[in-house]
Amino acid sequence: MPDIEWIYKLKKQVPGFLNQMKGKHNPGFYKYSLSGDLYNENQTWGLGNTVFAIKIYYTLNLLKDLSLEEKKAASDFILSFQNPDGLFYDPLIKRLTKIPDIIAAIKGNNFNNFFHQQTKRAETRQSISALQLMNEGVQYSDKNLPSTEIQVTRYLNNLDWSKPWGAGSHFSHLIFFLKNSQLPNRSDLINYAISWVNQIQSHETGSWYKGNPTLRQKINGAMKVITALKVADKMSFSFPDKIIDMCLSAKNDETACDNFNIIYVLHYANQVVGENYRRNEINQVVLERLELYRRQYYPEIGGFSFLPGQANTYYYGAKITRGSAEPDIHGTVMFLWGISIIAQILNIYEKLGFNEFTP
Repeated sequence: MPDIEWIYKLKKQVPGFLNQMKGKHNPGFYKYSLSGDLYNENQTWGLGNTVFAIKIYYTLNLLKDLSLEEKKAASDFILSFQNPDGLFYDPLIKRLTKIPDIIAAIKGNNFNNFFHQQTKRAETRQSISALQLMNEGVQYSDKNLPSTEIQVTRYLNNLDWSKPWGAGSHFSHLIFFLKNSQLPNRSDLINYAISWVNQIQSHETGSWYKGNPTLRQKINGAMKVITALKVADKMSFSFPDKIIDMCLSAKNDETACDNFNIIYVLHYANQVVGENYRRNEINQVVLERLELYRRQYYPEIGGFSFLPGQANTYYYGAKITRGSAEPDIHGTVMFLWGISIIAQILNIYEKLGFNEFTP
């Protein structure tokens, strides 16, 4: 069995990394990468960075140990990005991606993010989930949320399900916002949306898509749909055995998201199908993943790099770092989340003492 003792040191090592990532003059601000950020704390940006920091503290079961002053600084910083319409978004990311979003929309004939609206939706969801971890209530508007079955159908039909990674993500956002809304018919709409997406579930792979996307798209898309089911407290779906077969056939090692997504899908498909289906193979895969995770961990610093050997360069399509050979806060939150899932699969969750957050 591979050496996994290193993961038991994370709870002591990672807080040191987070301390290095804190802004010196702007309370609640965290850097994205250790030293390679292209923008500093004096500029209005960093929403996602602070959201990730809160989720890291929560995963390590250390959020409760932060001082009231630190928690307030973080929540105030996140809330400073909320706009009058209730949406949260980073103005720097919006500005940097304005032209690329327009070009991508025209080239792909997909205008769903032409005005940055999908990115705003994603950042809002992440911000609210982080605030909820700190037991902070937040007000946001329901006015742009689909409130009838016809509107839900239109929303889901407008997504490109031949690229299920993106489409599944925005399906998950829809379920999240419905779940957290004040709409009187929100439960009915959630059930309707899940029923709609289940109509495009493949009998061959168990994933949710149209056309013939890549295996990477199928797995990562399945992860997004399953996060929606988890948010809705409806963790049940057909063909979990096919989903496990699909994941075990894959090599999905390109980024932290890929490395995490395949573990997430395996874990929840395994819960649905029953603990004994291909269990030894699943255990072997997650142990191999831990070895991959370890290669991107910097124990002397206490953080993970999103990419092998270097920090992530782009966030929502905006170039924000130099991609230096160092850890970043995005890779760190993704790998720690993955380890919290792996610990459950290996039955060492209580021993490790991590928390799994709901996205």
